Amino acid sequence: VDKGFICSGTSGASFSLINVSGKRPGSYTALSLASADLYPGLAEELGCDLEYERGNQMYSIIEREEDLPGARAYAARQSAVPGISISVLSAQDIRELEPAVSPAVAGALLCDQDGHLNPFKLTFGYAQAATRLGAEILTYHEVIDIRQAGGKVRQVVTQHGEIDCDWVVNAAGIDVPAIGTMVGLKIPMIPCRGQVVTTEPLPGLLRQPFGSLKPNRAGPILIGTTDEFVGTDRIMEFETVSRLVKRAARIIPALAEAKVLRFWTGYRPWPVDALPIMGAVPGVDGYLIATGHSGFTLAQITGKYITDLVTTGTSAIPMQDFTAHRFSEGRFAFIRHLYDQYEATDASLQAAAPAAWGGWHASHGNAWHAV
Repeated sequence: VDKGFICSGTSGASFSLINVSGKRPGSYTALSLASADLYPGLAEELGCDLEYERGNQMYSIIEREEDLPGARAYAARQSAVPGISISVLSAQDIRELEPAVSPAVAGALLCDQDGHLNPFKLTFGYAQAATRLGAEILTYHEVIDIRQAGGKVRQVVTQHGEIDCDWVVNAAGIDVPAIGTMVGLKIPMIPCRGQVVTTEPLPGLLRQPFGSLKPNRAGPILIGTTDEFVGTDRIMEFETVSRLVKRAARIIPALAEAKVLRFWTGYRPWPVDALPIMGAVPGVDGYLIATGHSGFTLAQITGKYITDLVTTGTSAIPMQDFTAHRFSEGRFAFIRHLYDQYEATDASLQAAAPAAWGGWHASHGNAWHAV
């Protein structure tokens, strides 16, 4: 049940990286790897070309020589997770893989387990395969209520009618909290905005994703992305876009002359501790959550885990660190007052909340030098 159409939300506004190397702590890295390992062979299963590629993807760019020791320490920590191999490339190593990169770039992190694909082909591939197997996909059906009886979900209500059910899976992206309120849940998650620039076709300039730059097979290069906690404002900010483009041209000098085709924004669903929320919730039987800010990386393992719960009631996939129970039990690391401060602001957001979130993310987010 989708309030819009397939790929009209976050799935269609994504770099669609299969990012294993940037996940922490170790349990999150291991979960991401388990999901990434399910991608080879998926194209044959779905019967479509996903444009999936793995390896030679440089997750993080190191622009300064003085940052290399920190990068090596990060690579060593992540490589301690079984199955993960991260190496630090020199400027010469980078240019052997990507000759267009400036020699001024000091290094990069490369993880053989990372990958990427086409988000539209994957999402439509899932939808078409599900339809072949008997699923009915209802587009332009916005969920307005979920009815319970005896502590168990019984109906999903849309503006077009009711749907009887034994299970509800809340996989609504940034709308997960709104759907949660329909069964009395307060799900601590907010939208995180990314801004992206799409260039004209530049075939052959860049062969693989390189930090915040990603080519696609049609030739354009995507330049982004940012992490901004600004509600659901989709306005593109010139200052931010200008900073993205200038940095891209510094990394790949040929981009300084490239024409821009379009600008766009997308929103990740971002739980307050930056970890996925998966599985059952306390007190509501038959209600499952499947969300997190790394949808394409975790898509495969999420589908398998949720299917296990619905069909057998249990799963061998280790998800104890990612269930919603961690919030009621206090098993998450986050400065609570920042979330409360964000939540208390109106749609325009007072300056204090984004600043607080930005400061938290800068020191605890996905930067390679974070603890």
